[in-house]
Amino acid sequence: MRKLEDNLKSLGFSSLETEIYLALLGTEPMSAYQLAKKINIARPSIYQALEHMLSKGMVAQVPEKTPLYVPERPEILLGKLKMQMTDSLEESGKQLQEYEQNRRVEKYLVFRGYETAICKAKEFLKNAEKEVYVNADFQLDIFSEEFSKLRNRGVRILVFSFYDVLKEEKVEVFSHHRSLKGHMPSRLMLVVDDKIALTADGSGSEQEWTGTVSSNSLTVRILTEHIHHDIYLLKLRERYGKEIYDEDIKLHTMFEQQKKEEMA
Repeated sequence: MRKLEDNLKSLGFSSLETEIYLALLGTEPMSAYQLAKKINIARPSIYQALEHMLSKGMVAQVPEKTPLYVPERPEILLGKLKMQMTDSLEESGKQLQEYEQNRRVEKYLVFRGYETAICKAKEFLKNAEKEVYVNADFQLDIFSEEFSKLRNRGVRILVFSFYDVLKEEKVEVFSHHRSLKGHMPSRLMLVVDDKIALTADGSGSEQEWTGTVSSNSLTVRILTEHIHHDIYLLKLRERYGKEIYDEDIKLHTMFEQQKKEEMA
């Protein structure tokens, strides 16, 4: 009995409504006076509770000179409650998502260390649902387990690098095929589902690596475009057998001078 009462309360019955409903169940129709006497409570409280129960469809009224009350059949009552709860859950889900979107604070986290960068990348890869873009200059076998699980879930993986970083099947690798021999790892760029971006770079040692994680839409878009453009330029180079830009296209900026020195 106690368990039944607790279950009814969990479905939205108040303590008094639970007493009334159980008192009516399996009996002849009863008046408010009879109910008040049976459960030993003041009639004003009974009248208020019955009005509320009528509005919620928990009880029905028999039209007599003195109104009599009968309980709604359990299967009908529970069916209605189930429909109401399903509708309420669906509506609440939509409202909570909208509320979260309106209140979401753009994430921008800074971290240090090569191992931290790898751990964060693994975490984001684990939760990917549609597409992953990667730009790195070190052996990506370190992500073999994550890549395998993503492929099994149908997630597309696109990797760009100037080096030979990965030879796994079913991962789209776009590479300039430079050798990693003697090269010191220095970069990792990752975009997951066009929602979150990770960038990290090192300057000679694992401890000196620093990086950022951001869900800022512009930051994500910039990194996505960067990786795509690297792939576009590589494919154009392969198609025409040469770089497609020359001195007339260049802007003669500090950036270009630095790249020239790096390539020398």
